[in-house]
Amino acid sequence: QMAQLNLNFTNAVGHLEWFHAGVQRLRVCFDSALSSGNAEIGFFCAVQLVNYSIISGEKELTSLLKDIDYYLHLLETYKDEVSKNFLLSSRETVSMLIDKGEATSIEAKEYLGDVTDPGNIILDTFYCHQVLRNFWLGYGERCRHFAKKGFARIPQGKYFFHIIKFYYGLSLLDMTKKKLNSARQKEVEEIIESMKVAVEHADSNIRNKLELLQAELHGLGARHNEAVALYNAAIASAKKSKFIHEQGLACERAGLYYKKMGCARDALVHFQQAHACYKEWGSNVKVGAIQRELDGFNNSIGTNFI
Repeated sequence: QMAQLNLNFTNAVGHLEWFHAGVQRLRVCFDSALSSGNAEIGFFCAVQLVNYSIISGEKELTSLLKDIDYYLHLLETYKDEVSKNFLLSSRETVSMLIDKGEATSIEAKEYLGDVTDPGNIILDTFYCHQVLRNFWLGYGERCRHFAKKGFARIPQGKYFFHIIKFYYGLSLLDMTKKKLNSARQKEVEEIIESMKVAVEHADSNIRNKLELLQAELHGLGARHNEAVALYNAAIASAKKSKFIHEQGLACERAGLYYKKMGCARDALVHFQQAHACYKEWGSNVKVGAIQRELDGFNNSIGTNFI
């Protein structure tokens, strides 16, 4: 009964609670459910636990992958196909974040079922994970494509909704940096306004995301002082919330901004911080991307950077 109550709480208002606290709650929920013989509830808790771990950066990715494989191993006995599909979707995301699946992928893949069914919750999760995978791998167009599909299906109260909105907003800004577009910029401004509302209810989960979107927008508008202050705020907020991956992201974005402005020393410091965060997170993909930025500094000694 306690496991069921914890799961109901997470599904209803879990997005308002600090994501790391949700992870701890769901771990207890999983253990309690399995020890009491309620495997179905237990594995629903495991599914949510893994999702929370991914979006919060709560656990180093290779360790999280081992946890998912452990749950999948248990499901060979318990035969819960719905939970298995959810976990396979999460596993694919973690594998892609670690090394694009080069050494961590497995043959088994999630089964999406009837993609025309409006009640297909596995498809909802699939879209969310596609947003995460494609954003972190740098596939902006695909990130935006799946985000729009997710917005059409996922209620605003679900914890994944603002996560998708955040990455979608950053992807829009990336596109706008390449070619100014007033419609895209207006859409980002609308996302920021919605984030301002969300932060009033879930400060620990949303503040760093709001600040990073604002920093990027100010940088786009050549408002240097505001951009710098908000990059610093986003880094600090992500660190406070222990979102190591988003701390790395804020450092990376600040580094790219300083690089564009010709401020080599500040750019280098922030790329080094991003490298450390991504290494702690366990994403070889992002560590490699930042290392290439750092290598670029080694090759640019004597240029006109300041």
